Amino acid sequence: MKLIARHGENHHQVEVHRQGTGYRVRIGEKWVTADLIEAGPYVRSLQLEDGRQYSLIHHRDGNLHQISLGGATVDVEIFDPLALKRRRRDDEISSGGVVKALMPGRVVRILVSKGDVVRKGAGLLILEAMKMENEITAPVDGTVDVIFVEPGATVDGGADLVQIGNR
Repeated sequence: MKLIARHGENHHQVEVHRQGTGYRVRIGEKWVTADLIEAGPYVRSLQLEDGRQYSLIHHRDGNLHQISLGGATVDVEIFDPLALKRRRRDDEISSGGVVKALMPGRVVRILVSKGDVVRKGAGLLILEAMKMENEITAPVDGTVDVIFVEPGATVDGGADLVQIGNR
């Protein structure tokens, strides 16, 4: 999973992969393997791959994380850039409109046909991006008016995929 961490004015790209009982994390260009265990409602035990172990306090409010470790407290905002794009897209076409690709990819399969009535959240198509298959869903209730792509097509970020009209 690729995320963005913001601390003050600094933004860092973060990549997190589950590895056994722990995680493999990339921050910038550096990779770290760690186990993180809940030791209480806000207390976490963090063990790094070299055996060092830390106890930290973690408070979360939505995307905002406050982490206290060794007398220092850091406030970090962590967000998924794709989730932000999806939310903006949903806001932009809340009354119907064109569903666009959030990133470049390849259309694996189409799940709807022209004229189909869809509900918000229904799958429209599968787009392979960054070696992962992503289901593109309907942001609103409506009728599929136009399908702009075909299976196997390669699309750029922002490309028109499906147009949903009001019922």
